[in-house]
Amino acid sequence: VCSAEPVASRSAGHASWAAAGSLGAVSEHLLSRALFLINMADSHGDTGTTMPEAAAQEASVFSMTDVVLFSLIVGLITYWFLFRKKKEEVPEFTKIQAPTSSSVKESSFVEKMKKTGRNIVVFYGSQTGTAEEFANRLSKDAHRYGMRGMAADPEEYDLADLSSLPEINNALAVFCMATYGEGDPTDNAQDFYDWLQETDVDLSGVKYAVFGLGNKTYEHFNAMGKYVDQRLEQLGAQRIFELGMGDDDANLEEDFITWREQFWPAVCEHFGVEATGEESSIRQYELVLHTDIDVAKVYQGEMGRLKSYENQKPPFDAKNPFLATVTTNRKLNQGTERHLMHLELDISDSKIRYESGDHVAVYPANDSALVNQLGEILGADLDVVMSLNNLDGEAWLRHPFPWPHFLPARPSPYYLDITNPPAHQRCFYELAQYAADPR
Repeated sequence: VCSAEPVASRSAGHASWAAAGSLGAVSEHLLSRALFLINMADSHGDTGTTMPEAAAQEASVFSMTDVVLFSLIVGLITYWFLFRKKKEEVPEFTKIQAPTSSSVKESSFVEKMKKTGRNIVVFYGSQTGTAEEFANRLSKDAHRYGMRGMAADPEEYDLADLSSLPEINNALAVFCMATYGEGDPTDNAQDFYDWLQETDVDLSGVKYAVFGLGNKTYEHFNAMGKYVDQRLEQLGAQRIFELGMGDDDANLEEDFITWREQFWPAVCEHFGVEATGEESSIRQYELVLHTDIDVAKVYQGEMGRLKSYENQKPPFDAKNPFLATVTTNRKLNQGTERHLMHLELDISDSKIRYESGDHVAVYPANDSALVNQLGEILGADLDVVMSLNNLDGEAWLRHPFPWPHFLPARPSPYYLDITNPPAHQRCFYELAQYAADPR
């Protein structure tokens, strides 16, 4: 009986072997019983006991054993014909075709440069957006020298493709690399940093320049910019202009402008090109007005989800901030122009857990009275619904903020600071691009 359990779980071939083995064992047992009875008959004959009497003594034992064995045989035969497993067929799976190159996100920046006629690529390692902004400005500068540039996030491309850059005439790679924390790369430059550490690729023929963004108050000042500059040279690339190092503790913008003003003449000298004399327009967006749109679908300062300020839902992050109430606000120092404030925020019911080292963002809004006054001075209708569309069709950021939107100054603006002058001189040049009066 014990052999029946594994028989049921084996294939047809194994079941056949088990049944045959069992039948053989039963036949052998019956033969032994017959010989035993014959011997018993001879023994009883010698003692005067008749054969029927001997058979009667053994009948009960013989009959019970035979019944059990016979039942086992019948059971095995029945199982073999009715319940045996059929040979399992191996299913045929359709071969999965590898995706074609057209369905895979293009990871070769060199191929993209070839297709779009560009010869300067500016990679940025940016954590807060400053390095990305510098990269965009450098890529737009190229137009003034008869060249075409593109800003690129190293996280989106295979940087091993750098070795193919010399295939493009007068090609140049520029790196605007910020240092994050204690000498670490920014999140989007981590893979690039790891690749530089591990690779031994030959970058002979690659021309490059590096501008680093750092802060001298940190021990490892501009560590990422210094490393990229040094490592590219070790791999055989040619530096065409000295490493620039911006200091955010002083004036990062001025450091960048000073470096840039010397960088472009060096590029012209190296490639034998001259400035075209044309100031490239840095106008980046076009204004679109919406006249027939549901006001309920218009953003009014939200960073991401529509109506997120009216109906707050976790999880909260930079795109979905929790509007915490200020419960305590007092000045700690007296008699100076500098304000050192002590603030306490109520984050109950937000599921936010504050840990040492966390940052709190101040999300200001303009005074509504000042907003209305500005609208009167400019003669602007603050109820106009508009959107700004990026003029660069290849730019990843299609709109500077969620759209459609009321004019950025209305009604409780979070996008436009109307109480302070532009932070950088370049902002005046950008504003001039939108001015109708040439004066």
